[in-house]
Amino acid sequence: MPATTIPRPHSRLTLQEAAQLRRIGHSTLRRKIADGSLPAERIGRRIYVHPNDLDALAQPVVGRPTQEDALESAVARIVAAAPRLTPGQLERLAVILGGAQ
Repeated sequence: MPATTIPRPHSRLTLQEAAQLRRIGHSTLRRKIADGSLPAERIGRRIYVHPNDLDALAQPVVGRPTQEDALESAVARIVAAAPRLTPGQLERLAVILGGAQ
């Protein structure tokens, strides 16, 4: 049986190690460093990131909304886009919907 090596935790990772470990594209890491969302340090020609900073980039994925959530969201968008109704329009709408007697 071949010997396996268990990587020991590093206080910092090269971009190549970070990309392999977190399955993130190398260019994505560079972009995050450039926009300031991922702190990094340069030593010589190599760029290093701390694992904790890399973990902080992770964001939970939100699943698809339920049908009820999607309906509520659609109603909220319609209400937000609707113009204000005059008192006469409100009264007429209440009669149409059966709210006024």
